[in-house]
Amino acid sequence: MAWLRNCIVSRTGLVLFAFLFYAQTSWAQSSIPDKCGFAQRSQAQRLEAIKRGEIQATRPMLQKFAESATGRFRVHYDVVGANAVDTTDASGNGLPDYIDECISALEHAWRVEIDTLGYTPPPSDGADGGSPALDVYVQDLGPKGFYGIATPDRRLREVPTPLWVCYLEVDNDYSPTDSASGRPSYTTTGLDALRITCAHEFHHAVQNGCYAMVEQHRMLYELTSTWMEMRCWPEVRDWAFYASALLTRPEQWSFARSPGRNGYVWGWFGNALAALPGNVLRSTWERIGQARPPFAALVEACTAAGTSIDDVFCSAVEAMYRTGSRGSVNPYMPGASLLPELSPLSEREIPRDGLEVSGTSVPFTVMLTRLRLTAPTGARATGDVLLAFNNGTSLSNDTLRERPLSYRYRLTSEPTTGDVPISATGWGVRLSDATPSTCLVVDGIALIESTSAFPQPLDRSASRTMYVPVGGATIGSSVTISILNLAMQPVQPATSATISIVERRVVAAVEINEDIAPGTYLLFVDDRRSPPTMQKVFIK
Repeated sequence: MAWLRNCIVSRTGLVLFAFLFYAQTSWAQSSIPDKCGFAQRSQAQRLEAIKRGEIQATRPMLQKFAESATGRFRVHYDVVGANAVDTTDASGNGLPDYIDECISALEHAWRVEIDTLGYTPPPSDGADGGSPALDVYVQDLGPKGFYGIATPDRRLREVPTPLWVCYLEVDNDYSPTDSASGRPSYTTTGLDALRITCAHEFHHAVQNGCYAMVEQHRMLYELTSTWMEMRCWPEVRDWAFYASALLTRPEQWSFARSPGRNGYVWGWFGNALAALPGNVLRSTWERIGQARPPFAALVEACTAAGTSIDDVFCSAVEAMYRTGSRGSVNPYMPGASLLPELSPLSEREIPRDGLEVSGTSVPFTVMLTRLRLTAPTGARATGDVLLAFNNGTSLSNDTLRERPLSYRYRLTSEPTTGDVPISATGWGVRLSDATPSTCLVVDGIALIESTSAFPQPLDRSASRTMYVPVGGATIGSSVTISILNLAMQPVQPATSATISIVERRVVAAVEINEDIAPGTYLLFVDDRRSPPTMQKVFIK
């Protein structure tokens, strides 16, 4: 194994799920929308039709335009009609403030991506759009659900890699009321959404005009552009919505899969690459411009930086585990404590004589197994085994990277030298010699058995959260909690609560309403898998 680590992490404290993007939890747990229309506009059939002259790329026709002072950008916009921007001009310079902000965000993207990071400036489109500047069209994209679109509309060359001039489109207001297909169009709204979109779509213009415009491995196109959002605007956390989809269903988002949407959820991986010597992402794109397949280019760029994609990926796997209540230190995911904790694919009860676990997985897919253990002292414990195959050869080779590989490990209550200990439990993990190169993160904690809710009494001047022990429940599952008075009448609507570990206890957190009078109450807990329980609590 190239990398093996015993990760001992404190799990004390509340699992924080209060992050903005949890308003859309169902998105993260099932699928995520395409935030960028680049994939739609760059389909091979459309580009071939343009090359053959069968269709003419037609740019939007808008009423006005403003050119940046540097001459790098021309922003087209409307002041009346469906695409109109807010015409407020607080600066008094004759331009709507929204257009000023758009130009400022585009120039900021240039300074970061070209001047600082060293990417090649996007090519001029000649007279298209009215000047040699990169054209940006401000339109109502809300009904389409796109933050922005980079549209290839004129081919520059075909070999060694195809290059295309692009024009960009951004939304005219990024309103929180915009919707597409029955759901909000944007998780980030207003000027913050405009800023990150300018960074994202500008980099697509750089990719397509300076390096390569290919169908292969679109994931890296979106990963890089999403990371540019983080690099240009670190205070805007739109990326975290997509990362939450990865953390809640990691087995569905293999790093090795090609679709562009996969790049959104892995955008933060750019921080892992940025931590390496040199500029690995730019080196990757330079290799792509030399006709190397994108994944192969990434593998080679990591090797040239004195490391391997295997080691970089394993460090990223450990970062994925350090979120939520474990997120106080995370080098790649800023504000990791605000992200959801990594969700287990399965939970297993482990007999005292141990258990052999086996299965298959494709390379670069993260799987977390949660264990329910009994420590040698007889106390209950929980353990996590986080496993992912890492194989740079398979990532480079399109015929191998989706091929399932077998793994096998044994959970033992009598670990020996060479086993990876599950901290605080007395157990260990013994990997089979037949298991391929693997990233492995192991963590554990001895639990405290408790039947009483805490804190008692609950002092609402300090906190409104009460933690209710739920014996035998699965971490991450939900229970329903009702609050009753002593006459068995509900005083607060029943609420759903997620099971987590707080102060080494398996609990559900319930928020107590401010309008409940001080006194003695009953908590009715229904986990739907065992008989409901009731316990007395005191509130002041």
